[in-house]
Amino acid sequence: MSRSQRPVIELICVGTELLDGHADSHRAALALRLGAAGLRLSREAILLDDADALAGVVRAALRRCDALIVCGGLGPTFDDLTREAVARALGRDLVFSPRLYADIRRKFARWGTRRPRENRRQAFLVRGAAALANRVGSAPGQIIVLPRPNDSPQTVALLPGPPREMVPLLESEVMPRLRRAYGRGLHAATLDLHLCGLPESAADERLKPLTRQAGPELDFTILAHPGQVDFHAFARCASARRARELIARCRRQALRLLAGHVVGDGSMTLESAVGRLLRRRRLTLAAAESCTAGLLCGRLTSVPGSSSYFRGGVLAYHDAVKRGLLGVKAETLARPGAVSAACAREMAERARRLIGADVGVSITGLAGPGGGTARKPAGLVFTAVAGPGAMVAVRRWQFPGDREAVRQKAVAAALCLLWTRLRP
Repeated sequence: MSRSQRPVIELICVGTELLDGHADSHRAALALRLGAAGLRLSREAILLDDADALAGVVRAALRRCDALIVCGGLGPTFDDLTREAVARALGRDLVFSPRLYADIRRKFARWGTRRPRENRRQAFLVRGAAALANRVGSAPGQIIVLPRPNDSPQTVALLPGPPREMVPLLESEVMPRLRRAYGRGLHAATLDLHLCGLPESAADERLKPLTRQAGPELDFTILAHPGQVDFHAFARCASARRARELIARCRRQALRLLAGHVVGDGSMTLESAVGRLLRRRRLTLAAAESCTAGLLCGRLTSVPGSSSYFRGGVLAYHDAVKRGLLGVKAETLARPGAVSAACAREMAERARRLIGADVGVSITGLAGPGGGTARKPAGLVFTAVAGPGAMVAVRRWQFPGDREAVRQKAVAAALCLLWTRLRP
């Protein structure tokens, strides 16, 4: 790898459970730490617990990458096959380490639990590998350095799958090696902007004058979430000053191109941006929800200190509650109905008055998958904001997706509408 080239770093996550719907947090943990070192993750593969498949994927990865990190499959059970598969891919055997086995035995004695015979498997190393001490669990990590003629060495790291074991080893053992081997003299800076009220395609179109500037020092990504779009810029330069200058320039240009749609940056969320505006304007907020059944209130109150502006909410799921508790008019519920602009407006206004807040926000709709009609299909949602002066608005939405997707998009839409109306 020449200095002008970007190091190719790949991740393989091993575990049938990851393909059965369990969350994969390994990529996020690795990408975050690589980014801080001026490095980027190039590729990720998720595999079943299959030694043949894993060996094949490892061989393919080693033909193109500078560093390969394999997470998972280092446990003591029959389906923990990473050691065997990586050894096979490298054409090496496994070597038993009495020292590692003694360390494993000491751990079980310290934990006060019986050591199963199967744990002996964890004391085997790929020939030539250095063991990485796991201070949390019983599975040691391994790191293998493969020399390459006329190039920097290739690194293969095997890490345990559980994040509470993987992350400490990644930080203490793997990242220092990756920085020395591939990140020496590199400095990184990043920009993360969160956008509201602008579809991903429209944001992409607006940002083209900036994203055309991508090159060896500068990368861009754009990613859509329910009700929100995130824009990321990543600078990787030979000097920290150059990286900061590039990102500062990107920030100025992006804010100009996206005028009126940037909620915040960094760790700022839509709900925390709403909270900041409410505090700034010294306003209080109440909410009324139907199809989202409390999800909006949950997002609003996830912000530390939200009790200073959020007064409370009404979960008016049934029409009887909309009428009896909130006071939505019977004629509104009869026609045009509970899923309508008129009902959403009344819900926001009544919540505001009932709870004694300055601003009310509401959601009503059909989350689906059933219950829709030709006139009012599943995914139809209305959001409303009612407040002092001109701070009144109602929006109609037709969201695609399953029940949970519609509900999450509805909450994001209500927060976006609220943010839009609160802005000066």
